[in-house]
Amino acid sequence: MKNNYFETILGLIILIFAGYAMFIFIKANTTYDKKETIELSAKFLKSGGIFIGNDVKLRGIKIGTVSNVSLDEEYLAKIDMLVDKKINLPRNSEISVQSDGILGNKYISILPGDESQSYLVNKDSFLIVKDFESIEDQVSKIIFLATQ
Repeated sequence: MKNNYFETILGLIILIFAGYAMFIFIKANTTYDKKETIELSAKFLKSGGIFIGNDVKLRGIKIGTVSNVSLDEEYLAKIDMLVDKKINLPRNSEISVQSDGILGNKYISILPGDESQSYLVNKDSFLIVKDFESIEDQVSKIIFLATQ
């Protein structure tokens, strides 16, 4: 009978840890509250596999999430994102699509510009956009340079 109490207590401890881990996972992966964010957008020639829910990072630190991916009237990939309101991004900040390694997820990377500029506000768009370069694009550039 003692073994049953031990197994029951051990099972309860495991359930508590599993519930806590699930809570942390959900908290880390939920989208930001609209009251605490501003909506920004950027237009790319190639979006490079960005989907709703991908991270928006500033120098490698997550500051927001992608909220919408669509085509505009000029057939450019328009990416809308929700960014933490506390982060002041200069208007001349550069935005690009990056990858977490060869097979990793894609994310939006922001490189802040000169802070003497004014800051982006809600519904603004990034002006400096660096398009996504796939591995195939990079290999073809290397081959082209090698053949010259």
